[in-house]
Amino acid sequence: MEPPSAATELLMQDATAPEPVPKTGAIHPLIEAARGAQKEFRLRRRARRVQLAAWAGLAVLTLAPAIGVLAFPEQVVAAVPGSIGLYGWMGREVNIYGLEIRKVDLQHLIVDGRKVIAIKGELTNVSSTERKIPWLRFGLRSKDNAEVYHWTLDTEVRPLRPGESTSFVTRLASPPDAARNLEIRFARADEVGSDNGP
Repeated sequence: MEPPSAATELLMQDATAPEPVPKTGAIHPLIEAARGAQKEFRLRRRARRVQLAAWAGLAVLTLAPAIGVLAFPEQVVAAVPGSIGLYGWMGREVNIYGLEIRKVDLQHLIVDGRKVIAIKGELTNVSSTERKIPWLRFGLRSKDNAEVYHWTLDTEVRPLRPGESTSFVTRLASPPDAARNLEIRFARADEVGSDNGP
């Protein structure tokens, strides 16, 4: 075997020689730039999160009253009675009494030669608390929905516990001939004790 020539020796030295180490001054700016970019990214991300949190807080503050109005209509109407019109406009019926009128039965009778209507029904506490029963208001309406007669009834029943029911009965002698429909609801304070025509 021939000894390697000087040229071959030089090539072998170049292939096995370690690469020259760059000066530290050239790497330092790259490291600093990378650190600066990371810091700027973190700051932008934090600012974005703060901005999103601020918008979310504003949305909650803006929507909370509307959600409260929709979620608690009975409490809103109890606090602001005029708001019942708003719920009516939205097509929502608000039961501020926590009571329902159920199983209404209307009978036409003849007693001693006179027409009499007898109305029976049931009142049920559908709330989660004990409820007093307000006076009931009965209205007779004509075929064109005009009220032709009304009266009120004090059921004189103790307050009902949640889920409890009680019955009521009322009679009216000689109802107006024009009466075609019956409306039953809870009486307003200014209607209590009234028994007369429209």
